[in-house]
Amino acid sequence: MIPPMICIVGKIKTSRVRLMEGLIRELRTRGFRVGVLKHHKHGDFEIDIEGKDSWKYTKAGADTVAISSPLKFAVIKNVKGEINIDEILETCFQDMDIVLADGFALSDKPRIIIVESEEDRVIFEMGRDVVAVAGRQDMNDPAGIAERILEFSGI
Repeated sequence: MIPPMICIVGKIKTSRVRLMEGLIRELRTRGFRVGVLKHHKHGDFEIDIEGKDSWKYTKAGADTVAISSPLKFAVIKNVKGEINIDEILETCFQDMDIVLADGFALSDKPRIIIVESEEDRVIFEMGRDVVAVAGRQDMNDPAGIAERILEFSGI
Protein backbone atom coordinates (compact mmCIF):
# COMPACT_ATOMS: atom_id res chain seq x y z
CA MET A 1 0.00 0.00 0.00
CA ILE A 2 1.30 3.43 -0.89
CA PRO A 3 1.45 5.78 2.11
CA PRO A 4 0.20 9.36 1.92
CA MET A 5 2.86 11.91 1.00
CA ILE A 6 2.97 15.58 1.97
CA CYS A 7 5.44 17.88 0.19
CA ILE A 8 7.02 20.69 2.20
CA VAL A 9 7.80 23.51 -0.22
CA GLY A 10 9.01 27.08 0.04
CA LYS A 11 11.93 29.34 -0.75
CA ILE A 12 13.45 29.37 2.73
CA LYS A 13 15.58 26.19 2.95
CA THR A 14 16.39 26.57 6.65
CA SER A 15 12.70 26.90 7.55
CA ARG A 16 11.84 23.87 5.41
CA VAL A 17 14.48 21.73 7.12
CA ARG A 18 13.50 22.99 10.60
CA LEU A 19 9.83 22.24 9.98
CA MET A 20 10.63 18.80 8.57
CA GLU A 21 12.73 17.94 11.64
CA GLY A 22 9.93 19.08 13.97
CA LEU A 23 7.28 17.13 12.06
CA ILE A 24 9.40 13.96 12.00
CA ARG A 25 9.86 14.13 15.77
CA GLU A 26 6.18 14.92 16.39
CA LEU A 27 4.83 12.15 14.16
CA ARG A 28 7.31 9.60 15.56
CA THR A 29 6.24 10.56 19.10
CA ARG A 30 2.67 9.74 18.05
CA GLY A 31 3.79 6.28 16.95
CA PHE A 32 3.87 6.76 13.18
CA ARG A 33 6.52 5.32 10.89
CA VAL A 34 7.80 8.37 9.00
CA GLY A 35 9.62 8.30 5.70
CA VAL A 36 11.40 11.28 4.16
CA LEU A 37 12.05 11.92 0.49
CA LYS A 38 14.27 14.83 -0.45
CA HIS A 39 14.29 16.26 -3.95
CA HIS A 40 17.71 17.36 -5.09
CA LYS A 41 17.55 19.64 -8.16
CA HIS A 42 21.21 19.20 -9.01
CA GLY A 43 22.58 15.93 -10.31
CA ASP A 44 25.26 14.91 -7.86
CA PHE A 45 24.96 14.76 -4.07
CA GLU A 46 26.36 13.15 -0.95
CA ILE A 47 24.16 11.39 1.60
CA ASP A 48 24.38 10.96 5.36
CA ILE A 49 27.26 13.34 5.90
CA GLU A 50 27.05 15.19 9.21
CA GLY A 51 25.29 18.52 8.70
CA LYS A 52 23.59 17.50 5.44
CA ASP A 53 19.77 17.45 5.34
CA SER A 54 19.59 13.66 4.97
CA TRP A 55 21.77 13.29 8.09
CA LYS A 56 19.55 15.75 10.00
CA TYR A 57 16.39 13.85 9.02
CA THR A 58 17.86 10.53 10.12
CA LYS A 59 19.02 12.08 13.39
CA ALA A 60 15.52 13.52 13.91
CA GLY A 61 14.17 9.96 13.77
CA ALA A 62 12.99 9.29 10.20
CA ASP A 63 12.67 5.55 9.58
CA THR A 64 13.59 5.86 5.90
CA VAL A 65 15.32 8.70 4.09
CA ALA A 66 15.83 8.87 0.34
CA ILE A 67 17.07 11.53 -2.05
CA SER A 68 16.13 11.82 -5.69
CA SER A 69 17.85 13.88 -8.37
CA PRO A 70 18.04 13.71 -12.16
CA LEU A 71 21.23 11.61 -11.87
CA LYS A 72 20.99 9.59 -8.63
CA PHE A 73 18.51 8.03 -6.29
CA ALA A 74 19.89 7.32 -2.85
CA VAL A 75 20.03 4.20 -1.83
CA ILE A 76 22.81 5.38 -4.06
CA LYS A 77 21.73 4.12 -7.43
CA ASN A 78 22.65 5.88 -10.66
CA VAL A 79 19.64 6.62 -12.86
CA LYS A 80 19.19 8.11 -16.31
CA GLY A 81 16.29 10.37 -15.39
CA GLU A 82 13.98 11.39 -12.59
CA ILE A 83 12.08 8.46 -11.08
CA ASN A 84 8.31 8.92 -10.86
CA ILE A 85 7.29 9.95 -7.35
CA ASP A 86 4.62 7.22 -7.10
CA GLU A 87 7.19 4.59 -8.12
CA ILE A 88 9.52 5.85 -5.37
CA LEU A 89 6.70 5.64 -2.82
CA GLU A 90 5.73 2.16 -3.94
CA THR A 91 9.30 0.84 -4.03
CA CYS A 92 10.90 2.45 -0.99
CA PHE A 93 8.21 3.59 1.41
CA GLN A 94 5.44 0.98 1.38
CA ASP A 95 6.17 0.10 5.02
CA MET A 96 5.77 3.72 6.20
CA ASP A 97 2.63 5.33 7.59
CA ILE A 98 3.38 8.72 6.03
CA VAL A 99 6.07 10.29 3.86
CA LEU A 100 7.23 13.89 4.14
CA ALA A 101 8.91 15.23 1.03
CA ASP A 102 11.40 18.09 1.07
CA GLY A 103 10.66 19.81 -2.21
CA PHE A 104 8.80 18.39 -5.22
CA ALA A 105 6.93 21.70 -5.59
CA LEU A 106 5.80 20.77 -9.10
CA SER A 107 4.34 17.39 -8.15
CA ASP A 108 0.63 16.73 -7.87
CA LYS A 109 1.00 15.68 -4.22
CA PRO A 110 -0.53 17.62 -1.31
CA ARG A 111 1.77 20.25 0.13
CA ILE A 112 2.61 22.49 3.04
CA ILE A 113 3.76 25.84 1.71
CA ILE A 114 6.27 27.85 3.74
CA VAL A 115 5.86 31.59 3.26
CA GLU A 116 8.22 34.42 4.12
CA SER A 117 5.59 36.89 5.31
CA GLU A 118 1.99 37.06 6.42
CA GLU A 119 1.18 38.94 3.21
CA ASP A 120 2.36 35.91 1.21
CA ARG A 121 0.03 33.68 3.24
CA VAL A 122 -3.01 35.20 1.49
CA ILE A 123 -1.68 34.13 -1.90
CA PHE A 124 -1.66 30.47 -0.87
CA GLU A 125 -5.05 30.18 0.84
CA MET A 126 -6.11 26.62 1.44
CA GLY A 127 -6.75 24.84 -1.82
CA ARG A 128 -7.54 21.29 -2.74
CA ASP A 129 -3.93 20.17 -2.43
CA VAL A 130 -2.72 22.61 0.26
CA VAL A 131 -2.56 21.03 3.70
CA ALA A 132 -1.23 24.15 5.44
CA VAL A 133 0.47 27.46 4.84
CA ALA A 134 3.26 27.95 7.37
CA GLY A 135 4.83 31.25 8.36
CA ARG A 136 7.59 32.00 10.85
CA GLN A 137 5.32 31.56 13.89
CA ASP A 138 4.21 28.12 12.66
CA MET A 139 7.78 26.79 12.82
CA ASN A 140 7.33 26.59 16.60
CA ASP A 141 4.13 24.53 16.31
CA PRO A 142 4.95 21.21 14.63
CA ALA A 143 2.19 19.56 16.72
CA GLY A 144 -0.44 21.83 15.16
CA ILE A 145 0.84 21.21 11.65
CA ALA A 146 1.05 17.46 12.35
CA GLU A 147 -2.66 17.56 13.31
CA ARG A 148 -3.47 19.17 9.94
CA ILE A 149 -1.43 16.49 8.16
CA LEU A 150 -3.23 13.66 9.97
CA GLU A 151 -6.66 15.18 9.32
CA PHE A 152 -5.85 15.80 5.66
CA SER A 153 -4.43 12.31 5.04
CA GLY A 154 -7.00 10.46 7.11
CA ILE A 155 -4.47 8.41 9.06
